[in-house]
Amino acid sequence: MTLDEPPTTGQAARTRGLHWGPCLATVPAALGGPETSRTILDVLREPTYHRLWLSGFCINVARWMDIVALGWLALQLTGSPFMVGLAAFARSAPLMAVGPFAGVVADRVPRGRVLVVTQAAGAVTALALAVVFGSGAGGYWPLVGLEVVFGLLWALDFPARRTALYAILGAERVAQAVSLETVSMQLAKILGPLAAGVCLARFGPAACFAAMAVVYAAGLAVSLGLRARLGGPVGETPASVAASLRAGLHAAWARPTIRAVLLVTVAMNVLFFPYQHMLPVFARDVLAVGPAALGGLFAADGCGALLGALAIASRRRRLAHRQLFAAAVLVAPGLLVALAASRWLPACVALLLLMGVAESSFAAMQSTLVLLAAPEHMRGGAMGILSACIGTQPVGTLLIGLLAASIGAPLAFGVNAVLALAVIVPLAVPLARRAPA
Repeated sequence: MTLDEPPTTGQAARTRGLHWGPCLATVPAALGGPETSRTILDVLREPTYHRLWLSGFCINVARWMDIVALGWLALQLTGSPFMVGLAAFARSAPLMAVGPFAGVVADRVPRGRVLVVTQAAGAVTALALAVVFGSGAGGYWPLVGLEVVFGLLWALDFPARRTALYAILGAERVAQAVSLETVSMQLAKILGPLAAGVCLARFGPAACFAAMAVVYAAGLAVSLGLRARLGGPVGETPASVAASLRAGLHAAWARPTIRAVLLVTVAMNVLFFPYQHMLPVFARDVLAVGPAALGGLFAADGCGALLGALAIASRRRRLAHRQLFAAAVLVAPGLLVALAASRWLPACVALLLLMGVAESSFAAMQSTLVLLAAPEHMRGGAMGILSACIGTQPVGTLLIGLLAASIGAPLAFGVNAVLALAVIVPLAVPLARRAPA
């Protein structure tokens, strides 16, 4: 049997799902025994879901390859850290600017079609970058211009992919599905930068972008059979995009759970997550270590995030979504305060490992809570608004850069963490106490 066959039920579907599911089941099995491994297999046995997961894994690998290539090439072409930050801002800004519109698209257009278009366009854009740099015409502004296209594609892909998870697996298993998506992101965070580094060092930027095009094409090939399986518009379509946006914003703001998640997401992305961009400064100026140790710091965060995602995915019992979300967003800034005060490399590694666990719990639960609380016909719109909130991180990156230049990275970490807690505590504590709807 192949992945091109239509989905079935019963023993045939279970048999087909097992041909690659155990690869992901082994780690959670070690965390929680045979029952927890069966939880992941229950999700992966869905033929439509594991095709969606493979497609997402390809997208995430290509995305991390692009992030590394963009930063390196921007620095090589300009020699300016500010221009590197500006390039990263240009790539990420579309998520904030067009996220709500992308959510409307997810509610109006069949999701499989959206995923096919974004992956095909990603392959074409990567190929265009390969041609530009291979011909010797590569420069900073052509790079940034085409990177904006990648940002737009990510903004379109995110709400369509997340709402497809709910359509495939329903409310009971959506937390595990989102956690497995986080697993995909963390695995890609390891493989994508390694692949980009090797390509850039040995073959140059043209080869790196060509490899990205191949990865996008692989994701596209997996997605082609999904077009009719991921659902699409539900109910009566509003008369205009503006009406859809107004309805989506009203529906999100009128629901206390979604409103709290959106506000906490903005606070986390503006005040907490930008610390990651200042880790090189912290490593060099505070810990007095080189790039190898810096890589260890990033790896610790990634390993913690991977472990957290696997632990959530392996849970067989229903999760206390609100409580886990609240705990994650309260613990993470506290750990950042401890990191700011630490001057010992092993302690920093341990703190980043724990921060990674909290970060992945936050990432999985934010999508889960929005998907569960949003009305079915506005689920894509709600995810689009969430993507816009996630897209506020570039603003925080610019702000922490200015702050670190003025008072140093440790104080910048501490100030941001305290401000984050001041905003998050009044939102997260009532959310944790609220009874499930």
